[in-house]
Amino acid sequence: MFHRLIRTLDLYDGLRLPVKVGRLELLLIHEEGETRLMQRRCPHADFPLDRCTISHGELRCPGHGLTFSLRSGRCLSASYQLEQYRVDYDGPWLGVDLSP
Repeated sequence: MFHRLIRTLDLYDGLRLPVKVGRLELLLIHEEGETRLMQRRCPHADFPLDRCTISHGELRCPGHGLTFSLRSGRCLSASYQLEQYRVDYDGPWLGVDLSP
């Protein structure tokens, strides 16, 4: 089932949009023309990533400063992994399909 998250014309660089799909807390990020969707909380200490910084393709957690690759979701200094989700489009809408 497709879940609408945001209209594509509402995307802008620097967007950090927390969204909830059922019980799942996700974070939609739009940076340098690319849109990514991932788990909303840091796997290290459950800190919300809504105020994360992004530089050179790396996301930095505002809680403890751990950095993650935006491409793979892997932590660059420890064995943590950010779960990522594929972004889908339905006309003017951007969303996610969580069907098995």
